[in-house]
Amino acid sequence: MQAAAPSVLTVEDDPTVRADLRLALEDAGYDVAHADGGDALELVRELQPDVIVLGRPAPEATSMRILEERRVPIVEVPSPFSSSQVVEAVTEALVVRQEREIRETRSESLRSIESLVEHLSFATPQPADLEQESWSRGHVWRRIDSPGDDEQ
Repeated sequence: MQAAAPSVLTVEDDPTVRADLRLALEDAGYDVAHADGGDALELVRELQPDVIVLGRPAPEATSMRILEERRVPIVEVPSPFSSSQVVEAVTEALVVRQEREIRETRSESLRSIESLVEHLSFATPQPADLEQESWSRGHVWRRIDSPGDDEQ
């Protein structure tokens, strides 16, 4: 099963710029939707895009509301722009978002482990020790050799 393509919402009123953005992003494999300036917040809520591309500078209040709404990365495209600039900026925004989500998930997991360890009534390693041991083991189960392997 193939993973869904990252979704991008473009916000641009100029039909030529809008078409150029759509072509560049679709050619790069992104799922692209479009919103006019006034519809942007509604579509962000409805579509929940991974990245928003603004073809023209948006009012600061709109950008801030979108960020507060879903913490969606916003890429502002320079004028004029090249297809490669747009694709590179969107790719970088997705990487930054993914890294942030990984950090947040890792922090939540560590807090859960710490909470669990605090509630145990017997002696256990500290959460930092558990994390260090997990990293040193490479997060992989190690194969235990069957008896007799060392007899050869």
